Amino acid sequence: MTSKVARFTFASLFLILVYHINCQGPYQEEAHPVIWLDVFELSFSASEIGPNPSPQTLKVKNAGIRNSLSYNISTDMNWVGISPTSGSSSGQINEHVISIDKTGLTAREEPYAAKIIVSSPTAYNSPQQVNVLLKLSIEPPAEISVTPRGLTFVASVGGANPPPQIINIQNSGQGTLNYSITDDVGWMAVTPTSGSSTGGQNAHSVSVNTSGLGTGAYSGNITISDPNAANNPQVVSVTLQIGTSLPPAISVTPQTLRFSATLGGANPSAQKIRIGNAGGGTLSYVLSDDATWMNVSPTSGTSTGQANTHSVSVNISGLGRGTYAGIMTISSPNAANSPQLVSVTLEISEAQPPPTNNEIAVSCRPSSGGTGSVIDVSITILGNLNAIKAFGLEVTYDATMFDFVSVNKGSLTGSWGTVTGTVVSTGKVRIGGYVGDPSLAIPVGSSGSIVILRLKVTCGACSDGKQSQICIGSFTDDIVGMTTAPPCTVFTYKK
Repeated sequence: MTSKVARFTFASLFLILVYHINCQGPYQEEAHPVIWLDVFELSFSASEIGPNPSPQTLKVKNAGIRNSLSYNISTDMNWVGISPTSGSSSGQINEHVISIDKTGLTAREEPYAAKIIVSSPTAYNSPQQVNVLLKLSIEPPAEISVTPRGLTFVASVGGANPPPQIINIQNSGQGTLNYSITDDVGWMAVTPTSGSSTGGQNAHSVSVNTSGLGTGAYSGNITISDPNAANNPQVVSVTLQIGTSLPPAISVTPQTLRFSATLGGANPSAQKIRIGNAGGGTLSYVLSDDATWMNVSPTSGTSTGQANTHSVSVNISGLGRGTYAGIMTISSPNAANSPQLVSVTLEISEAQPPPTNNEIAVSCRPSSGGTGSVIDVSITILGNLNAIKAFGLEVTYDATMFDFVSVNKGSLTGSWGTVTGTVVSTGKVRIGGYVGDPSLAIPVGSSGSIVILRLKVTCGACSDGKQSQICIGSFTDDIVGMTTAPPCTVFTYKK
């Protein structure tokens, strides 16, 4: 009996001691460091014959509120690289570069798998594991490119939402990038939330809603994902600063500019950007660029809220065929979101030789209609081999279906001295044109209309679906020898 009482007393004292250690109130701070990781899986894609995929970043910190975390990072596969392989944190985030060396690996259907282990002898939750997947294909994969990599918004408590900003996403790899976009906070929205790119750049609008938020700094992430991309996923960090009074903040629209030019041709027309102060006080800013072919004017400005216009021009002199990319930077030492970037793309293509089809054709619009309808019969040329200063032709049509209305100049003869038409017999119009000023002749290799014949549908007894041809022929002057393609067009009667 005595031994039972003793065992009971010892057990009771042990439970009371455990209670005092572990159950002091509704919450007790964890005294040990706690390993925090931003991801638990990293996916890479590459081709067997192409370069290694772009490195990705693993973020580690101590999520405990006492002591410092000292940790090591290792992997079970030699094709996974880690730099650095150790670190310490008292709460700050450390970044570790995870790289892939696919030397000796061959393409296969199932992905290669590896483990990254983050361990610490003192951490409460050691070890932590990150799974690494490498999809190796025969063809080079797509790759996610996103700019900028960070956005900053500023607002005041109870004030208006700051203006949206733009992120640009494109495929900097091969094939087609099919991506989706997500965010991890309720006060942020991205539009649209998905896209596709074979190399072209897509703009996505990022907006924030400050309703219900107090003063302070808020942070969130935008994640761009494509499981088949070599560097999936990519992350854009977003910061929202809310204060009782606003510092200056840079607002710029648009955030992307695209220029197109022809090799050996003229410079494209200049474009405009507008820069203003989306915050408080006075914004004083300067503009710079990183490309010799780009120029912005003026290169500085001030704003208390108004938008200033700046002209952006490009000079293609000395540049070859291809696509050129540059960045314009707007910076201000006092702005909450300095710097802001504008991406500029210049595409220079080969000059296309003029067409040499030497064709003349006829078409009508609309191609069907009922009684009372008026149709335009266009006579067009494509790739004429000779300059055209004068022309003559005849158009025939079914007089039981149409009445002649008028003859008008076409897109290539709008400045000509004369383009006329005369009904010479039932269902036949003779049309002619003369340039007047030789400098206005239609040059070789042109495309467009030389005359528009207008007809009115007058048939009241035609059956539904009846078809009628309108044809051209009897060419004279500078259009002699052109091929008809086609010589006739078909109009369908509809009741």
